[in-house]
Amino acid sequence: MSELPQQVGIDTTTQRKFAKTEFTDAQSRRMKILNHLTSTGQAASTSELRRIAGIDKVTQRQLQRDINEMAERYDLACETRGRTKYWSIKTGGKSPRYVLPVLNEDAALAFQLAKDLLRYLLPDTIARSLTPWFDESKKLLAKLQANNPWHQRVVTQREGLRLRAPAIDRAVLAVVYQALRQGNQVNITHLSTNDELRKHQLAPAGLVASNQTLYLLAYSEKHQDYTSFAMHRITQASDAYLPAQLPDVDHFLNYVNGQFNQFYENDQPIALVVDFDGEVQRKLLEYKLSDEQQTAVLSDGWLRVKATVHDTGGLRTWLCGYGRHARVISPPELVAALKALHRKAPDAPVDAPSPGSTLE
Repeated sequence: MSELPQQVGIDTTTQRKFAKTEFTDAQSRRMKILNHLTSTGQAASTSELRRIAGIDKVTQRQLQRDINEMAERYDLACETRGRTKYWSIKTGGKSPRYVLPVLNEDAALAFQLAKDLLRYLLPDTIARSLTPWFDESKKLLAKLQANNPWHQRVVTQREGLRLRAPAIDRAVLAVVYQALRQGNQVNITHLSTNDELRKHQLAPAGLVASNQTLYLLAYSEKHQDYTSFAMHRITQASDAYLPAQLPDVDHFLNYVNGQFNQFYENDQPIALVVDFDGEVQRKLLEYKLSDEQQTAVLSDGWLRVKATVHDTGGLRTWLCGYGRHARVISPPELVAALKALHRKAPDAPVDAPSPGSTLE
């Protein structure tokens, strides 16, 4: 048994952790070979790889068996020069730069669950760099769970109607990510909601994925406030090569968690009182509107919920979504506002298509 050889590009905490881990001689040899090939980026002959692995620790036959298995597992390239074979890591290969034991069953499952979300959020260049890890985790799960692929039974699904998300210009997304990395301002061309193209120079503070929309949050030092731009409405972007003056990360995260996409009808919290019928009240017993929420079952079987909340557009939409299953009792201003939202829609024009016909 042997310890993990020193690895190039691994942080010290991880290195210390795995320095305490024992590996078989074959595992140690392969890690040394992989480390050499990935750190140098150069092809190495079979005899050179034997020197790297330790001539006194491996025979020519053992080394050849190691290399053949590694070539298949880690997608090594082989080039013959005369009678000598040279081995290297393929550019854009199918295996990760390092395939360490940290990619266990749990880590592989995490990669598979995060795959779709990360590919949507990240620029193509970053997403492609993760592809080997996605592929490796898929292979590992298929191997470990050959008789019981239980990881396929762990899925994510969002409630409500799923609309088809609009396409995002991947080149624009790449520019925004680069500006975030470098702390620079960006120039963008944005399609407003009234279909006007407007140019902005702004300081990108972060990206927020909300439901099926990806937003760029920009910070204005002058107004001490954030403005959100839907990424799919940004048609062009370029680096302004000027430093972005931003508050710290906690300020950004507090804004996202408390104010992002929330339209406050008033600044002061309200004492909400709302009843829910038997079909939906169980959820309100399990999920709270606020930490101090109070509940009580009424004589008619409805559940009365009392909570101090902010009167936002999100709250009103949420209450309307319950329809006849909820009755809002207080405050009176909210009751009146919700009644106004339920007013009858105007009649369709006489030239409207007949039911079942196709809209062009």
